[in-house]
Amino acid sequence: MNSSILQNKFSVSYIAKLLKVNTSTVKTWAQTFSEYLSGDANPVKGNQRYFNLDDVRVLAYIYYYWEDQPDLEHIKIGLNSNSHYDELIDDLILKLSPFAFDYHDEIDESWKHGVLFGGLSEFTDVFYLANSYKLAGDRLIDIALKNEESRNLFCPAIYNYRHATELYLKAIFGSSKQTHNLKTLFETFKKSFKEKYDQDCPDWFTNIVLTFDTFDPYGTAFRYGDDTNSSEVFIDFIQMKTLMGWMAESFQNIRRHQGLPDV
Repeated sequence: MNSSILQNKFSVSYIAKLLKVNTSTVKTWAQTFSEYLSGDANPVKGNQRYFNLDDVRVLAYIYYYWEDQPDLEHIKIGLNSNSHYDELIDDLILKLSPFAFDYHDEIDESWKHGVLFGGLSEFTDVFYLANSYKLAGDRLIDIALKNEESRNLFCPAIYNYRHATELYLKAIFGSSKQTHNLKTLFETFKKSFKEKYDQDCPDWFTNIVLTFDTFDPYGTAFRYGDDTNSSEVFIDFIQMKTLMGWMAESFQNIRRHQGLPDV
């Protein structure tokens, strides 16, 4: 991805194209209304001129009131009164704003409308990721049951559970097999589990994996709408969610036996 987009940095030519004016006009605006713009909008000689989203908001307002003989004081009065924060310009900023952007110092604990991503170890922890998909399945099941939307949500809900199961199997004993096939992964898991703890997997545990494998052995059926190769069946959301909770706790217990912290 373009780093300038992540940093919300827009060039003179980009702004000119956006507002359908020439680049010299954009530079005139930047110089005339410099007190309303960031330092990058009027850099020292030799540095490239860039505008951030706040600058774009200001420039868009200037554009709307720019004439052959513009009333500069009227425009400044509008900027001073924050008139550039209106719905029309809000929509323009939303269209320009990427949903992912570089970290900056204003991001703190109060930013609860998103997540810091990248450079965080938990996102590369397969077990953490498995728990995330399992949680997503739980939330979708809850919504489906509450709003009677089982038909609309069952594919993404089951996909999340099925993918969580695959990741759990890969996470516990560090499966090196680059496969999405649940039966293959489960056979490897059962062998390692037996060697490590001299125990067999309980039937309910085995049934979860094999049921997902029957519907979706490679993780494509509920993701792309592939043929499930099964007869017509009824899927009990409440039972499925309960069993997935047991499975998640079982995998967590194995991690505890391995001396690993809870996730």
